[in-house]
Amino acid sequence: MHCLECGETVSQLDNGHLLECSNLTIQEYAIRHQLPLDLILHSDQINKPDHIENYARPVARPTEAARQALLGLRWAGLLQENDGFVDVAGEVRRLDLLLWTLNHLVDYGFQFHQIYEYRSDTHRVVAKNLLRAPLRNLVHDWAMPEPPPAFLGALAVYMAHRAEWHAGYLFMLFSRPIYAEAVREHLACNFHIHCQVLDASGESDATGGSLLRTLTLADGDKLLELMKDRLMTMPTAWERFQAITPQASVTKELVFDSAHFITDHPAKCSNLHGGRYVLQVEVTGRIDPVTGCVVDYGYLKRVVNRLIIERFDHHHLNYAAEELAWRSSTEMLCVYIWEQLIEYLPGLSGIRLYETTNSWCDYQGRSLAEQQVQGSESLLYPFRAKSDYTELRRRLIQQPGKPRMTACSVS
Repeated sequence: MHCLECGETVSQLDNGHLLECSNLTIQEYAIRHQLPLDLILHSDQINKPDHIENYARPVARPTEAARQALLGLRWAGLLQENDGFVDVAGEVRRLDLLLWTLNHLVDYGFQFHQIYEYRSDTHRVVAKNLLRAPLRNLVHDWAMPEPPPAFLGALAVYMAHRAEWHAGYLFMLFSRPIYAEAVREHLACNFHIHCQVLDASGESDATGGSLLRTLTLADGDKLLELMKDRLMTMPTAWERFQAITPQASVTKELVFDSAHFITDHPAKCSNLHGGRYVLQVEVTGRIDPVTGCVVDYGYLKRVVNRLIIERFDHHHLNYAAEELAWRSSTEMLCVYIWEQLIEYLPGLSGIRLYETTNSWCDYQGRSLAEQQVQGSESLLYPFRAKSDYTELRRRLIQQPGKPRMTACSVS
């Protein structure tokens, strides 16, 4: 086979040869030269079995750095059991971060593998980059209990692998709600950094986990500053939060069928009627240098489904939300939808809502920071405040035809 990097002819390409001539792995080589792995790999490199006997036992006492790394990966949900092994998967774009993590996990017997599998569902060979150790290596039988690993070290590992930066806010998905709550409390009590749980994100159903978001822009900046020195030692970690990348806007379209009426409308809209609404949600932000995306479409869909579609689909808009009881116009709907979504999508930049193919509303509301200061639009709550016209309203209880009695004095 002819190597396109060094020009040498070899019996087969492998990571050993490529690392010597180009510092690339086979997967990186395939991407760089736009080649399918099927045309590069020899058959004996695909679907190779693995055996526990090939792995060393863990050391008697793993280092503090190893314990921090393991805890951070556990928070991130990246320790996956697989036929007697524990795997930590990594993306090819973050291969150096995975190898940095390996340096901290060798005490547990982890090894790096780039495995190649033929997948019948994709009809092609796919590569996986992972760290692997026998499951038995992570089951401890130490006589004396170990103190918990240092919090900030574990959090740095977690953030490097899992945290995302959106419109000035950090989003942190934890594999279990108990981990999220422990981190939230520790940050608040010890560093006065506040986070909130986004319980309608759908992550609990999708992954069994719990999603945190820094509460304010200041909290996000403070947390990054706290973790900066640690993250800068990890390949691609600091870049993910601070790299200047192009901005882009992405849109997700969803539909719901609802009935409604417009109170006091002078025409047919005062009658009960229904239709199919088409909702387009636009999010704008920097392209994440790790994922290549502004926001995950799956997350965007889950959030809109949870907060909007499930509430309105096959429901009566006037009775589905207090904010729409008086006016369920497309304009009021857009204001309501914006305020529901902005907590979960701080990069929200526009909403378009079609009531018919010929009638729609475009809306841009307040930023999350503005809404946190100013609160909800008062337009949505016309009947919450007590009327300033108390005397006028006394006429509501005056009986028809009965004169009003007034007091007078005789001098």
